[in-house]
Amino acid sequence: MPSTRDTWVWYGLAALFVLPPGCMALSRLSMDLFISSGSAGEASLGTFLGAFALTVLASWASVLFSLLLTVGLFLDSRQLRRTDGDWSPTPLYALAGIVHGVGSTLLAAFAVSVPVVGYYLYRRRTRDTTAR
Repeated sequence: MPSTRDTWVWYGLAALFVLPPGCMALSRLSMDLFISSGSAGEASLGTFLGAFALTVLASWASVLFSLLLTVGLFLDSRQLRRTDGDWSPTPLYALAGIVHGVGSTLLAAFAVSVPVVGYYLYRRRTRDTTAR
């Protein structure tokens, strides 16, 4: 059974894994609202500015969460290599976090990063953490 620390680290990495694509979807929806409210006239100026602000904030949030995922993957894989377990991942998994960050701009990059980070999280969750 994983320790409490292992469980919280896994949940943190899983949240950082899901947030960038979610922020990009929100950014896309707010961009559609921004474009449609711009053609509606002066009456919807508040909606126009709000949609623009949401688009920018969601895009930058996606980049920030991807950077945090990269740092988290690097530090977690380094910590797992120091412990005595049945799986010691390479810190190169952090490169998948960088590719996940590229997915904030180029959605096709998620096709590479999602399976790699998903595999890392799967192995991280099923890892034997008992002391030997």
